[in-house]
Amino acid sequence: MRRVEYLIASALLRAAGRAFSLLPVRRRVVLATARTATLEGNLAFIDRALAARDPGVPRVRLLEPYSYGLRGRIAYLARLVRGMYLLQTSRLFVVDNAYLPIHVARRRPSTTVVQVWHAAGALKRFGLDAPATVGPIERRFIHRNYDYVVVGGDAARPTYASALRTPVDRVLPLGSPRTDFFFDADALAAARGRVIERHPALDGRRVVLYAPTFRGRGAGKRAAPGIDAERLRALLPPEYALVLKTHPNLDPAATSVAGYDVVVDPIAEINEVLAATDVLVTDYSSSIFEWALLRRPLVLVVGDLDTYERAPGLYVDYRTEMIGTRVRDTDGVAHAILDGSFDLSGYDEFIARHLGACDGHASARFAARFLPTAANAVTERTFSAGTDVLRANVSHE
Repeated sequence: MRRVEYLIASALLRAAGRAFSLLPVRRRVVLATARTATLEGNLAFIDRALAARDPGVPRVRLLEPYSYGLRGRIAYLARLVRGMYLLQTSRLFVVDNAYLPIHVARRRPSTTVVQVWHAAGALKRFGLDAPATVGPIERRFIHRNYDYVVVGGDAARPTYASALRTPVDRVLPLGSPRTDFFFDADALAAARGRVIERHPALDGRRVVLYAPTFRGRGAGKRAAPGIDAERLRALLPPEYALVLKTHPNLDPAATSVAGYDVVVDPIAEINEVLAATDVLVTDYSSSIFEWALLRRPLVLVVGDLDTYERAPGLYVDYRTEMIGTRVRDTDGVAHAILDGSFDLSGYDEFIARHLGACDGHASARFAARFLPTAANAVTERTFSAGTDVLRANVSHE
């Protein structure tokens, strides 16, 4: 973010926050993200858990991806004013990434802000722990003013406390809500069926999914050095289906699709695709944490490991602490898959260390911990669909 952009946005949001703080606080839950235009991951699971616990609590979804063009930035700022209104007038505000209104303006004591970071675990350095990827302007305001941060296990607390500028006693090991999916056999089977129905070429074949993370940040995001998919396709027998899923925040055109049997929509929920996958090929993607819960073969293409360890940096030592088979190139991927001697013995220890509180009930624990109830919240008795000026612009389960 440029300095001028930050000064204008923060001044506007602070002024709006002061005005909105004069309005009554409602018994409302807001689920906000600046990452995607669809509700997914932790926020989607929390949304369902809140609805199951108390269907009468209003839930507002703020799905407002950031735009890097001038017109898009102006429109985004206008949407953030709406976000500030909801921040100042809601009982619970849940985010899965940085969200400017939270960081630049004080909110009311009666509002609780909870960060449920979008990744299931801490793999690559993020937030304030990634100095090479956080500019000086962002460092002034980013990741401030969270009341609580929710993480996958007790061992992750110090890492998230440091990266998200939150006291460690406010980092709660309730489990990553998005991992509940991997403890539901029926949900896994249904997801696999949906993926195969959308992509019939996968039916009856061993699915090899290549799903790397991106490099760089902001408008400078770029694709991973990657693999030679055409060569890999030639090296694998026909019973293997080679599938590509690029990162949802990366321009799909940045990655060649030549050689793949199936190209999955980048915005498709990664966990659904994992349900239909037999071998995951990735690099530094946090999907490794969810994949571990499936206890299936993992190939890590990390030819640029030395560079990546320097920037953005890693919390996990890939040489001594990481599960999976490390390779440097396309031929290494093919050899690992065809050799088939995957060592899964370290998965249980990896899961216990990084996802110790993930047991299929993380979403319910979140709802029980944070959902406002008549006993502990200021309830606005006159609330109705007709009195909420934003109700028509949001969707509910």
